[in-house]
Amino acid sequence: MRTHPLQQSLFCCFVIFSCLLFYVSALADTAAPADWNHGVGALGRIEPRSRVIKVSHNAGPEGARVQQLLIQEGALVKSGDKLAILSDHAKRKAEVEAARTFVSVLEAQLKAEKHSLAFNQREFQRYRSLQQDVATSESQADSKRLALQQSETAIQRLSAEIANARFKQNIAEAELNNAFIYAPITGTILKILTRSGERIKDSGLLEMADLTQLDVVAEVYEADLLQIKPGQQALVSAIGLQRAYQAQVREIGFQVKKNDLNDTDPLADIDNRIVEVRLTLEAEAVEALRHQIFRQVKVRFVP
Repeated sequence: MRTHPLQQSLFCCFVIFSCLLFYVSALADTAAPADWNHGVGALGRIEPRSRVIKVSHNAGPEGARVQQLLIQEGALVKSGDKLAILSDHAKRKAEVEAARTFVSVLEAQLKAEKHSLAFNQREFQRYRSLQQDVATSESQADSKRLALQQSETAIQRLSAEIANARFKQNIAEAELNNAFIYAPITGTILKILTRSGERIKDSGLLEMADLTQLDVVAEVYEADLLQIKPGQQALVSAIGLQRAYQAQVREIGFQVKKNDLNDTDPLADIDNRIVEVRLTLEAEAVEALRHQIFRQVKVRFVP
């Protein structure tokens, strides 16, 4: 029985289509790092590895006013760079100069007193030798001895005063240093909270972070925690992202607390108890997500 040519063509097309379908399916299984229908799911947020740092003043409970802001939002600064000058800078600088001048005055007095001590020592030795020859009175020798003792006492007093003045100078220099606000880390200025002329409030001067490494903080239900291990792989996705990014579990928190992130589902439980799990995002995600700090994402842990 002969097969019709059309039937042969259809059969060949079916075989080729089946092979292509099998190949695409196998390729998809190889490329996909995880099955989205399996494993533990959780909501999370994007955070810098350094955390977001709120930089404030060190001026004490009386607070401080910003005289000059030295940076702008988005600026990259290094650890130790000056961020702002406070309004009491001129006063603190004058106090340092006054303290240094007072130390210089005391040191000059000490130098002069040392010259007097040397003179009184010579005079005392000379009168002692004359006293042995009965060429001078006892009262004159006593007066030279008293002058020598007074010089020695004055030197001790001046040395103590200089030490105390230097301590005060150090305090003044430390207070002058507090008239500046420095960057605690190398990173990016995310948001300026206080401008020039404004008083720094409890919210601080600015927020900054190191954006070279990003994490995802996932809120894992306490019932699912036993399925999470350090080094475990996960996928991170969100609406609007070009693709899902890979992440790896780095830290598992120690505290069980109420969840901060809630699903849009009105029937979702908003009073669940969770543990924060911190994951390291792949390097390619840094450039794509560095402007989306604290964005809510979905995390799927690979079982």
